Amino acid sequence: MMSPTIDKQELFSKLHQLPSLPLIVQEVIASFNDADMDTTSLTKKIAQDQGLSAKVLRVANSPFYGLPRKVGSIQEAITILGFDCVRSLVLSASVAKTFAGAPNSTFDRLAYWQRCFRVATYSKALASCLRVDQKMAFTAGMFYDIGLLVLDLCIPEQFAALLQQQATSNLPLIEIEQAGLGFGHAEIGAEIIRRWNFPLEIEQVTRYWQQPELQTTFVPLVCVVHVAALLENGVNGDELVAKLGATWCGRMQITWERIEACLPPPEQLDAASSLAKSS
Repeated sequence: MMSPTIDKQELFSKLHQLPSLPLIVQEVIASFNDADMDTTSLTKKIAQDQGLSAKVLRVANSPFYGLPRKVGSIQEAITILGFDCVRSLVLSASVAKTFAGAPNSTFDRLAYWQRCFRVATYSKALASCLRVDQKMAFTAGMFYDIGLLVLDLCIPEQFAALLQQQATSNLPLIEIEQAGLGFGHAEIGAEIIRRWNFPLEIEQVTRYWQQPELQTTFVPLVCVVHVAALLENGVNGDELVAKLGATWCGRMQITWERIEACLPPPEQLDAASSLAKSS
């Protein structure tokens, strides 16, 4: 086993070096926990950020949403798509910009965001049919694996070596990380989500989506994203249900029939992948 090359606390100390999220994005995150938030005022603030607004509108007008006419303003987007949807678009656009990556990075960010948009799409559909709160489902799916971006920014050389080892060994990345670092990217992702003041449920998704059986308190959204990630990876049918039975997710009594009935069509998943180029 390879000796850990960096201490986890040392890596945590590097997190403050990451670019800060814009104030408007911090306010958008705070809206998750504030039922009395003045969304009208927040909408105006989003609209005042021309760069952010342009990205959100570009995604809102993409084939993924299939709107009958072009949306021309943030307020109109919220009226048609809903505040929860626009909030997710604001967050994904801003974080994608914040984690643009170093010029010499070998990590494929486009493929990463394409996968995240597909997982987010699955998550929202699953939350609906499994009767889990949908408010956070798309956002949780978007940021479930953000620890990968953090590792690429904070320890790019070590991270590139881990990815190379995964490519040549076909071992799960979580095993390679544990051997090479002594911890996994899920822990790091959960820490940045916590520092950004995302809701606890999204922090728990980031921390436990790979291993939902390690949850200390059962959070249904963790299982929703766990299933979404399995689906995105091509796992389905009896194989998927068997994997769930070995975890806390088994208590949700998920059957393949329930899942299959709410799966997004292939063309919607293709459209979700294309959103990565717009964000």
